[in-house]
Amino acid sequence: MRVLPMIVVALFLTAFQMKVADFSGKWKLDLKKSKNLPASFKSVDSYTMELSQTPDSMVEERVMKGAGQVVDFPPTVYKFDGAEVFREDTLRGSKRWIRSSWTTTGQKLIVTSRIGLRQRSGEQRLTETDVWQLGKSRTLLLLVTQKFEGTDSTHSEERVFHRMR
Repeated sequence: MRVLPMIVVALFLTAFQMKVADFSGKWKLDLKKSKNLPASFKSVDSYTMELSQTPDSMVEERVMKGAGQVVDFPPTVYKFDGAEVFREDTLRGSKRWIRSSWTTTGQKLIVTSRIGLRQRSGEQRLTETDVWQLGKSRTLLLLVTQKFEGTDSTHSEERVFHRMR
């Protein structure tokens, strides 16, 4: 007899699960429409990312080309349950502790990262908040805000991506 109420509750919860945005696919950064990109992007010819999304996580693989180089970044994993994920990029000397969660509508993904960057003078620490959302006409908008530890310095940028076919 206890099984029936459990089945009813499970069906009820399944029926009302939030439909979240699906970012899966290959995306190319629109360097002209994006705003306030770092100075290092002046030498970038192309910047693409491939996103593979499941109900509980997403994997991002990025490639940047420019100045005669091709840079493959280490894959980044975003867990949608808010669990922290660690990613280290030994080539560029960065460490990230990443947490991700959906807004109540499921149409925006909020990613908060604690970052340590190796520099000649030591390590620079910052917090980055990224807001991911689908736009019109097969676009993905990524709003990036970085707050640097120990200063009042903040950097914000708007990255506009187009879905590649």
